Amino acid sequence: MSETAGIDIPAEISASNVEKYLIFSVLDNLYSLPSRLIGEIAMFDTVYPLPLMPPYVPGVVNRYSIPYALFDIGLLLYKTPGPRNKVIVLKDDIDRIAFLINDVAGITDVSEEELLNIERSSETNDSAEAISASFNWKGDNVFVLDIQKILARVGRDAV
Repeated sequence: MSETAGIDIPAEISASNVEKYLIFSVLDNLYSLPSRLIGEIAMFDTVYPLPLMPPYVPGVVNRYSIPYALFDIGLLLYKTPGPRNKVIVLKDDIDRIAFLINDVAGITDVSEEELLNIERSSETNDSAEAISASFNWKGDNVFVLDIQKILARVGRDAV
């Protein structure tokens, strides 16, 4: 065991298999993304519409003169418009994407062993196409959004 700030950490739980996740709420559900993907969290601002996009991509938001495609997770997963409170903006090196959220719920460390991978069945539903895993946080189930699955879906859904 190694010791950090007076706390014994088992050798099998090392920094190599633990990652920080930002947890946020959308329509009374908890979602997360690895914190290494997050560029910033901002208050909701003007959306500039994009033509020929699915309804869950209402347009782009301007962040420091850079346009980010805005995704409404409520429409993407539940066909219900999500809140327009805050926006999570991903880092530029990931893609220029932002997500509408209610609020940030917290940040937590999650080990690989705690992640429960979600298998996609032959029955397609909107959630399976946007979520890769889940984990338990403070007694609640938190879903991990899969950016690549979401982008692939937009590619199929765009007119």
